[in-house]
Amino acid sequence: MKNKSGLFAFILLNIILSAATMLLVMWLWDRANPGPSAVTNDAFTNAASEAASKTATASVIESGERTEQNQELLTDNLEVSILTIVAPGNLDLEYVEIRNQSEGAVDISGWQLRDEDEHVFTFPTIILNTSGAIKILSQKGIDTVIELYWQSETPIWESGETAQLMDDNGNVIASYSIP
Repeated sequence: MKNKSGLFAFILLNIILSAATMLLVMWLWDRANPGPSAVTNDAFTNAASEAASKTATASVIESGERTEQNQELLTDNLEVSILTIVAPGNLDLEYVEIRNQSEGAVDISGWQLRDEDEHVFTFPTIILNTSGAIKILSQKGIDTVIELYWQSETPIWESGETAQLMDDNGNVIASYSIP
C-alpha cells in the first residue's frame, strides 16, 4: 500500500512541476515577444458604427456630362468587350471579365449579359470608366465596386457556348465564344 501512495505522490508532484514550468515558459515568452494588441468588441463596434453613419450620394449623369474622373460619357463608338470567361462549369470559380476600352466612360446600367441557355444578368446602375473592368461572378455574394454577383446556385457558363453583352436597347455590344 505504501508503494502505491508513493507512486501517486510522485505522479502528482510531476504534474504540478510540469504545469508550473509551462506557465513560467509561457509568461517569459509573452514578455519577450508581445503579440499585436487585441481588437476589442468596442473598437470594432465603434468602427462599424462610424462606417455605417457615412452616406454615399449618387447622381444621374446625362449623356455628354462628365463623371467624377472628368471623363465624358460615351454613347457612340463604344469599345466594351468581354475579355474572358474563367472556369466555366465551376460555380465557385467562374466569372466573366468585361473591360471598357473606349476613349471615355460608358454607362452600362441596364445592359445585359446573356448565354445561349437564356440565363440573363442585368447590370445595376454603373459607369465603367476608360480602361475600367468589372467581374461578374456566377456565385452568390455581395456586390462591390469591381465585382458583381449573379446570385446563381448553379454554374452559368459551359465550354462551347457564346456569351453576349447587350446594351439597354438590345444591341449586341460584344460576344465571346468559350473554348
